[in-house]
Amino acid sequence: MSRRPRTLITVTNPDLKKMLFNQASIDLLTSFSDVYWLEEGRKYHSEDIESIISTFDAAITSWGSPKFTESVVKQGGDLSFIGHAAGSVVSVTEEAVYDAGISVVSANKLLARSTAESAVAMMLAGNWHLRAYGDSLRGGQWTVNSRETVPGLYGQTIGLIGYGDISQEVIRLLRPFGARVLLYSRYCSQEEAEEADVRLCSLDELLRSSDIVSLHSTWTQASENMIGEQELATMKDGALFVNTSRGPLIQEGALLMELQSGRLRAMLDVYVQEPLPKDHPFLILSNAWCFPHIGGFNRKLKSGMGRYIIDNLYLYLSGSSPEGLITKERFKRMTQQ
Repeated sequence: MSRRPRTLITVTNPDLKKMLFNQASIDLLTSFSDVYWLEEGRKYHSEDIESIISTFDAAITSWGSPKFTESVVKQGGDLSFIGHAAGSVVSVTEEAVYDAGISVVSANKLLARSTAESAVAMMLAGNWHLRAYGDSLRGGQWTVNSRETVPGLYGQTIGLIGYGDISQEVIRLLRPFGARVLLYSRYCSQEEAEEADVRLCSLDELLRSSDIVSLHSTWTQASENMIGEQELATMKDGALFVNTSRGPLIQEGALLMELQSGRLRAMLDVYVQEPLPKDHPFLILSNAWCFPHIGGFNRKLKSGMGRYIIDNLYLYLSGSSPEGLITKERFKRMTQQ
C-alpha cells in the first residue's frame, strides 16, 4: 500500500468508547493508520456509512454500530477488514461481507473468557448454596457443622451444552476441580472431545447424568426452545441449571414450573425478555438466583477488546494472519441477536 491505511471507528456511545479505547490503544492505532471517528453521541445507520466508506481500508465496530450491509459493501472500495470489539458479528455484518472477501475479526475470545468465568462462578455459588447461607445468616441462623454439607464442584458431573469459545474456556477452568465433564455438541468431533478430556454424549444422557447442566449453545432458529418440558423433566432431582447463553434457548414457562416444584435449582443470567420485569416470578423463588446479563462484565477482558482488535488490525496490515477470524460458516452459526 503506497499510502497510510485509513480506519473508520463506528463506536459513538461515549461510555463504550472510553471503555474500549484508552490512550495507549489510540496511540498504537494512529502510529500505523489514519483514524476517523464517527460523531460521538449520534446514532448512525447503514445508509450513513454508504456515503463515506469508500475512502477507508478498515472499520472497527462494537455494540450499537451500524450494520455493514450488501449496499455498504458495494461502496466499500478498498475496505478489506472489519474488526468487531464485541462478540457476535451478526449485528454488524451480512453474508455479503464474507462473499466480498473482507476479513472479519471478532473479540469474542475475550468476551467468552469473561462469560466462562461467570458461568463457573455461578456453578460454585449455586453448589455452595451461597445465597441460602447468606440469607440464613442475615436471619439470625448459624450452621450446624455436625450435619450440613454442600455439593461443591469437586467430583461433580457437569454437563455442557454447546461447544464454542465459552464452553472450551469453561472446560479449562473446571480442570482443577476434578469434575467429570459431559458435552453435547453437533460441532465437536470425538478427537476434539478426547483432547479436551470430556465425554461426548447425547443430550438425553447429559441431562440424566449431570449434577450441573450449563447452557452454552448459540441462539439460532434451530436452537430456539431446545430445552423444554421434556428435557427439564429428564434432569436429576436437585440438579443445578446454569444459563449464561441466551434466554430463548429455553422454554421459560417449563423452567418456571420445575423451579416452583422445588425439584431443580437455577442460576440465570439471560432471559427471553430483557431487561427482566421486576415482577417476574423467577425473582421470588428461593431456588433461582437471577442476574442482569453480567456474563461479559470482567473489567480487564471487556475493556481489552478494543486493543485486541487494534493489535489484530496491525497484524493484518503487516501481512500476518490475525486471531479471531470469523468465516462465513462460523457467521451462520453465531447467535442471531
